[in-house]
Amino acid sequence: MKKLDMLSVFLFTISIVVLGFSLFTTVGDLFSGPVMIVICVIFPIIGLLIALKSHKSTLKVFGIAGNLLVLLFSIFIPLASTFFWNQS
Repeated sequence: MKKLDMLSVFLFTISIVVLGFSLFTTVGDLFSGPVMIVICVIFPIIGLLIALKSHKSTLKVFGIAGNLLVLLFSIFIPLASTFFWNQS
């Protein structure tokens, strides 16, 4: 089950690098829209589910916390901002 922990951390690492590069550079779009959705939304959800299924270890905690962090910045904060800044 150690490989599940590593897979969760690997998915977190890929998604945090792509999300960080996308948020903190002015290059433009790194990938097209559907590819960014897969990398920044689907990968962390899969990584979170894998981490929850794995046995208790440090990598499990790191995978859960990291994937939740990516989901916070890619889903929850943009969703909340649309509610507050979408005033007519």
